Amino acid sequence: MYVFISVIVTFPCLLLYSPTSRLLSSSLPTRLSECRFIYLCLRLEVMLWVDKYRPKTLDDVELYPELTEVLKRLAESQDLPHLLLYGPSGTGKKTRAMAVLEKVYGPTVYSLRLEHKSVQVTDSKVVDIATLSSPHHIDINPSDAGNHDRVVVMQMIREIAQTVPLQPVAPKGAKYKVVVLNEVDKMGRAAQHALRRTMEKYMSTCRLILICSSTSRLIAPLRSRCLAIRVPSHSRENLEKVVKAVCEREGRAPPSQAFLASLTRQSEGNLRRAQLMLEAAAMNKADFAGSGSDIPQADWQVFLEQIASDIISEQTPRKLYEIRGKFYDMLGQCISGEVILRGILEVLLTTVSPSLRPAVISLAAKYDHNMKLGTKPILHLEAFASGVMQLLKRG
Repeated sequence: MYVFISVIVTFPCLLLYSPTSRLLSSSLPTRLSECRFIYLCLRLEVMLWVDKYRPKTLDDVELYPELTEVLKRLAESQDLPHLLLYGPSGTGKKTRAMAVLEKVYGPTVYSLRLEHKSVQVTDSKVVDIATLSSPHHIDINPSDAGNHDRVVVMQMIREIAQTVPLQPVAPKGAKYKVVVLNEVDKMGRAAQHALRRTMEKYMSTCRLILICSSTSRLIAPLRSRCLAIRVPSHSRENLEKVVKAVCEREGRAPPSQAFLASLTRQSEGNLRRAQLMLEAAAMNKADFAGSGSDIPQADWQVFLEQIASDIISEQTPRKLYEIRGKFYDMLGQCISGEVILRGILEVLLTTVSPSLRPAVISLAAKYDHNMKLGTKPILHLEAFASGVMQLLKRG
């Protein structure tokens, strides 16, 4: 029996629209790894719509047929190259990666097993990391190991590459296994160089599928050793097509054009978010024939508006200290620093005076760049809030 698991890359989907999740709760988890992998421990009796209607094969993937044809040809070839799938969150990178594996190995790739592996990173330190695996592949997130991602990546790839089946298990006779690495753009440079050397060494017995949002933080030698495939953000027409199909399969009345327009605008090209918002609206008995004004907003988005309001209302060290605590709360809920910075910027640009907007945008660009170079987003978020407060104080 399959274990249905919600795969989350950017946003903690199970926490986005849950009526019991409140970012202001004093019982928020503080460990990123706990938040990231808690969904892996759930055996869902009633699946979320986003998982219930997730395509399982390349033939089921209807959006961007040209991209699907490329992936089909690669999966049918005798020698699958290392793949680099990149694009915005919620575009279907992980779905397409799993569909490629299904094309190579068959439906057994969805016989997933959750494992917690212990990796000896130093003589006195052991890092525990959660993995998803099938008989043919392993799925890990190296960034969960923090500064020890280099050791974790090398050991995981070495372990799977050294256990090769005696007989081919794939329809095309493939005798290699696959390692799926998520959020590789968050790996350190040392880990990326180690990954480049390791993927060269075990090319004959192991293939890698790298998944990330942007290639700007990947070293050039790593990019050059993979076939890079961009998965574009979904258009409004694609989002509306999927939403209508989900409503039809759930036996619900077709949503009005105003409802669809509101839903697609708020989802910002993120198909996963659009489906979560649709299900949340259904749970809250929203009027699908209405204007879409009753579509529930995610808690973290409301919290971002509160932070932006705090920055504008008072520019004092005490208020900055309070905002820092809220940043910690959001980071603890697996909301990335880049998402927090962008969300606050969007709110600020609608409230500050036009003369200050160029300076606010410049600050956001500066600290977004610094955040990509560093490893502690809290420092750059606090510096951005402080910089905006200084601008507002000077008027």
